[in-house]
Amino acid sequence: MHAQNSGQISGKIVDSVSGKPLSLATVSVFTAADTTLVTYRLSNDGGDFKVTGLPLSKQLRVIVSYSGYAVYRQEFSLTAEKSELNTGTVALVTNANTLDEVLVIAERPPVVVKRDTIEFNASAFKTLPSALVEDLLKKLPGVQLDADVNITVNGKKVNRIMVDGKDFFGGDPKMATRNLPANVIEKIQVVEDKEDAEQNPDKPKSDIGQVINLKLKKDVKKGWFGKAYAGGGTDERYETGGIINTFRDTLQLSLLGFANNLNKAGFGFNDIRSLGGFDRSGINSITSTSGGGLSVNGISFGGIGEGVQTSAGGGFNLNTEFKKNITLNGQYFYGQTRNDITELNSRKQFLGDTILTTTQKREEVQKTFNHRFGMGLKWRIDSLTRLEFRPGLVISDQESNRLTNISTESNKDGLLNQSNNRQQVNGHNVNYNHSLTLNKTFRKKGRSLNVYNYLYNDATGSDQYNNVLNTFYPTGSTTLDQLRDRDLVTTQVTLNTMYYEPISKSLSLRLAYLLNYTVNKDDLSTFNKNGGNGKYDQINPLLTNNIERTNLRNTAAGSLIWKYKALTVTATGNLLWLDLSNKFISAGKEVPMHYTYFLPGLYVNWKIFNVSYDKSITPPSLSDIQPVADNTNPLYINKGNPDLLPAERHNVSFSFFKNIPQQSLLLTGYLNGSFTNNGVIRSRTIDANGIQTTMPVNSDDIYSIYSNLYFNKQFKLNKSFQFTIGAGYNVNYNRNLILINNRKSATTTIDANPYVSGGINWKDKIEWNIAYTRGYNKTRYESNDFTDLDVNRHSLNTDIVLRWPKGIVWESNLNYRYNSQVAPGMPKSVALLGAGVTFLFLKEDKGQLKLSVSDLLNQNTSIFRYAADNYINDRQINVLQRYFMLTFTYNIRSFKGGKVGGSQKTFFFL
Repeated sequence: MHAQNSGQISGKIVDSVSGKPLSLATVSVFTAADTTLVTYRLSNDGGDFKVTGLPLSKQLRVIVSYSGYAVYRQEFSLTAEKSELNTGTVALVTNANTLDEVLVIAERPPVVVKRDTIEFNASAFKTLPSALVEDLLKKLPGVQLDADVNITVNGKKVNRIMVDGKDFFGGDPKMATRNLPANVIEKIQVVEDKEDAEQNPDKPKSDIGQVINLKLKKDVKKGWFGKAYAGGGTDERYETGGIINTFRDTLQLSLLGFANNLNKAGFGFNDIRSLGGFDRSGINSITSTSGGGLSVNGISFGGIGEGVQTSAGGGFNLNTEFKKNITLNGQYFYGQTRNDITELNSRKQFLGDTILTTTQKREEVQKTFNHRFGMGLKWRIDSLTRLEFRPGLVISDQESNRLTNISTESNKDGLLNQSNNRQQVNGHNVNYNHSLTLNKTFRKKGRSLNVYNYLYNDATGSDQYNNVLNTFYPTGSTTLDQLRDRDLVTTQVTLNTMYYEPISKSLSLRLAYLLNYTVNKDDLSTFNKNGGNGKYDQINPLLTNNIERTNLRNTAAGSLIWKYKALTVTATGNLLWLDLSNKFISAGKEVPMHYTYFLPGLYVNWKIFNVSYDKSITPPSLSDIQPVADNTNPLYINKGNPDLLPAERHNVSFSFFKNIPQQSLLLTGYLNGSFTNNGVIRSRTIDANGIQTTMPVNSDDIYSIYSNLYFNKQFKLNKSFQFTIGAGYNVNYNRNLILINNRKSATTTIDANPYVSGGINWKDKIEWNIAYTRGYNKTRYESNDFTDLDVNRHSLNTDIVLRWPKGIVWESNLNYRYNSQVAPGMPKSVALLGAGVTFLFLKEDKGQLKLSVSDLLNQNTSIFRYAADNYINDRQINVLQRYFMLTFTYNIRSFKGGKVGGSQKTFFFL
């Protein structure tokens, strides 16, 4: 029984000739008088639809549209006495005309499904005058954006964004979503990423990514956009930056610069990825922090690292297209950071009835300076052949000055040692890499050839000065004054060739050959200080060594791919010849090793389910086989082990993915298990003075199990109100071995993090989101020599935004953390409360003045507790605490149509 203050319309949509139900047809309801969209729905697999929440006593119009069919219209009105209307079976007639030709603009449906394309009509989704594409996407059904603006449509990842069919600033999603205004977009089209499909012919269709194409309104042809901001606050806090983007036909140019001492990046990751050209020249590593810090390929763009950071950077990105389907881009970026760090670390080790407590206090200043050059060349030689070349160069320098005070106590013997350790490090790094890819498809469907080449060369040099005074109770004291000069060089060349050949409609063959040649060099020289001249010129032969390793991997692989309806089975067999040679040059010794492995694999995809098995081989790292001890911390010495063997790992995984766009429902799950022989663990010895020495050793019977589950459901009661609920968990179970003072024990650790989330949105006037996570960490030992460990956590994050009255935006966020087990003197709970109010002014709200406060309760403390091996570790580090900030932002959104004459104003704010 439906409430009498609203009504509903229902029915069934079929093909007029075959009677076949039409799934994903769009049913739109408008007010008949002014053609204002009331709401819409999509038909289900059976062609049925139901539209609820309709107003009573008002003349309405329902429009049923489906690509390739004539439009169905019907006007109706509902009353309290007759609040339901059943249209019965709506039989659509095929029509060759496009919907744009048939429908007037006002009646265009919000969503149209055209074979493999989903098309959204932007004008049907109302946004605020200052809204960006990001705000528009959030309103589209089935479209989800996470905190980092990673986009999924109906649960499938969006790889890139295009504008009018062309790559926009490298195809980076955030460049378009956070810079283009929503009011210049006419349509949003979602299609399968054909490049992804071409490069991965045997990839399950459910795993192929998608591409969003933004079609601009006809009067938007050329323009420039961006923003500039500057702010100052209490405690000498500041932030400033600017980003300018211009596009004219196929030319795209971006300039950016920023500086702040707020522990945050000047711009988001995808901004940097595009502007810096990292997506085109290659991404090897990404680091981000919950506070907004970001580093890509070792270059910090702000907020990365420990303590309180001051950062600055600037650069440009150029992207252009030539005739003959050639796209060229180039970029340069410079970044510098300074981190001021104060750290307090407390570690309790449990050894039977003995408890060792190590307390460490560190004061450090770190500085980094980075230059990044990159370019990318894409050439579509013909409709079947594509060539891509991406080189990149990074030059960086690091400086560090550190003072560390360490003491170790025993619950039985009292104070064991104290250490005063001063270190100065100067480092330099040069990294070059390039990738060259050739993709060739043939006219015979399913036949293709992929050739891939990768070159990587990294040279790192560092000079580390150590001045240490150690006191041992009751034996006496020792000193250390040395220079540790280390040069590391890695050169890697990879060639991968892969050929696909269809044998029949259901069976295909994949043949591949992979060559990987790597040379690692580790030149370590240690010098003691000469008391006569004060120079570090006395070589220490016991702490000096030169290692060179060559690693040659030849892999021949064959796969059979069998497809039957929704089932795909891929069986693989890889034959690996592994040749390792470790040359200990200082000792005049060479240790060659030759291995042959057969690596099977099996991958099964059926509808929403995926099952896989594979085996992999990982040689030990160069640092793990370096026989010379690292004594830069004389209380914690690391040794290498030249006799380590390659690790053999077996991996099994299961996953499922279920998305129901008609119900805005997404459900995913993942389960992975790995079993390792010859895995690397670190044996540890602790002597009577509390000095710890570690060395890597091989161990069998290491395994881990990881599982996650994610559920999300969006409810849209009407066009004004919607809410979202989500829930899930992450569970990690590990079995490892620990070896301490020749006591060996298997250890199992389970880390579980169930969570729930929710959010509401009412007319974009009120937005509220909340997420709660409960954390469990339990470590158990087979041996009674070690004590079982437990760590429990709670985390609550919530934020609210109020856009009222017009031109004013209120926002607040709370991050609450609770840990029931912390070291004495440390708080169990921390509540981080932030708030701000933004005043919008100037035309199209281009001007924004924001007053904000961070850590209003002044409780911010960076405290972490974790359990590992036989210890519990508590760590506290200095962070930014309460400050107030006033920031002015000017948004540039200037777009030029076909108007002739006149002049374009300059950037007055620069």
